[in-house]
Amino acid sequence: MIDILKPILDIYDIKKNVLLFYLDTTVKSEVEDYGYLDDNNDLFLNDKIYCIDRSTLHIEHIGFIQAIKDNKISLKVKSKYAIHLNQDEYHIFIKRKKSKKNAREFYKALLNAL
Repeated sequence: MIDILKPILDIYDIKKNVLLFYLDTTVKSEVEDYGYLDDNNDLFLNDKIYCIDRSTLHIEHIGFIQAIKDNKISLKVKSKYAIHLNQDEYHIFIKRKKSKKNAREFYKALLNAL
């Protein structure tokens, strides 16, 4: 895996705006309102994330976090299956869940993770 923007992003403390500059307009419009993981954001269960491949700068996966262990993330994708990703291979944008209707499922998953 080749991270084509690593030398440029390493220069900046806040990387989101620099990364958005290099993204295709369709990808940019999908993720520009969300937090970027490398800008001091953390991942939490039930967050919706957009995974952009570091070598192609295309969105590869969109899903909800089911589990986090070390640098591995398990995502529920299209409510049919789960995939397991290495978070170092993707630029990750995070959309926080604000709905209370999923709180029960969130806390159940949190309890299972502990």
